[in-house]
Amino acid sequence: MLSIRLNMNDETEKQKIRSWLCDEFPDGCRFIEGSDNEEQANIIIIEIQTLFDWVRIRRLQKNNNRCMIFPLLTPDWIHTSPLAIELNVQSMFIKPLKKNYFLRNIKKVMNKVKTSSFSFSEVYEQLQEEGTFNEEDTPFQEAFLRRLLRGEISSEQEVIQARSFLAGNAIPNVVVFIQGFVSDPEKEKAEGWEAPSIIIDSLRKEFSKCTPHVSFLSYRKHLLLLMRVPVNYTSIKYWKNGEQALINVIEQLKNTYGIYLYIGVGSIYREALHLHHSYREARKARRTPPYNRIHLRYFDDITKNEQLKKVFEYIQLHFNQEILVSEAAARANFSPTYFSRQFKKETGRSFVEYVTFVRLQRAIWLIRHTNDTIEQISDEIGFNTPNYFSAIFKKYVGLSPSEYRATREILFI
Repeated sequence: MLSIRLNMNDETEKQKIRSWLCDEFPDGCRFIEGSDNEEQANIIIIEIQTLFDWVRIRRLQKNNNRCMIFPLLTPDWIHTSPLAIELNVQSMFIKPLKKNYFLRNIKKVMNKVKTSSFSFSEVYEQLQEEGTFNEEDTPFQEAFLRRLLRGEISSEQEVIQARSFLAGNAIPNVVVFIQGFVSDPEKEKAEGWEAPSIIIDSLRKEFSKCTPHVSFLSYRKHLLLLMRVPVNYTSIKYWKNGEQALINVIEQLKNTYGIYLYIGVGSIYREALHLHHSYREARKARRTPPYNRIHLRYFDDITKNEQLKKVFEYIQLHFNQEILVSEAAARANFSPTYFSRQFKKETGRSFVEYVTFVRLQRAIWLIRHTNDTIEQISDEIGFNTPNYFSAIFKKYVGLSPSEYRATREILFI
């Protein structure tokens, strides 16, 4: 026999649920009252009225991992439903409840039918039937994409179900990783605009000229642009309309708002279940010295040469020291002449320039996250003089180190 607790303030709704369960399972369930008995329950239905109710669900899961917990949401609280995925609950209910839908989910629990991951498909269908689904403000897209990027979706069926609430009914096949900063935060404040909104609006407008299949996701402080590249292209860099859209946005935002974007692009994956690889690749591309444009980097451009990878690893460990070309060539088992030629071919940069970029990446982090002086940072990363460091920094970043320190990193949250 199942022990059921109804954690609800709406007595009418509570009595309705009691009646449904008693009619369906006259000898199979009993109802318990009192918060002290929560850990004895097999099933708890919790009405979500505050964010703290989600915290309570998490605590109950820790204290009673055999208890099936069903959040019950009103349409006003639908925006918090992605938390159901984060908490890995088996299902959830949306008011007003439908008897058949409610009993079907309860039966799954009673029959010990548990899914390996939470799916919004049935709830999504219920919202559409009730007319409470708002396509422009749905949490379903965000929740699905987050799980897809974490590699938590293993079922093609769930991908098919999710298609109906994604942009253009299309599953994305590539991830674009976006970071940036505002060069003049006071201008942003005085003019009353917000960089994250400006960036998303600009990207959406530009890509509307070449594809309707774009989605945006704030993910770990960064912005991800997820899109479906036409099937006849193997990379965005070969899809000229798509690449030009990114370049246009980069230039427009820098010239109009003083917003500097730095973008990494992952590989295209035709299988949706592999999209999390594209995310990791886009993030790596963003953090790798650029092959061509400093503001736009492709994972496809990162060399796969195993001998050169040994050199890259060595540079990462010793960039603040003097590294001779001959020494680097020896680590790759190449002659200095062949090494220099091959290095330029694989990275798009000379060896000296590549090391400079690695140093500048460290400098950017130190300027943003420490109070070290420019002179201290210059010395730490291996430049001979602060003046030379400042000149190189401005050449590639577009601002002097002190100007960069006055900028504001854009956080997408």
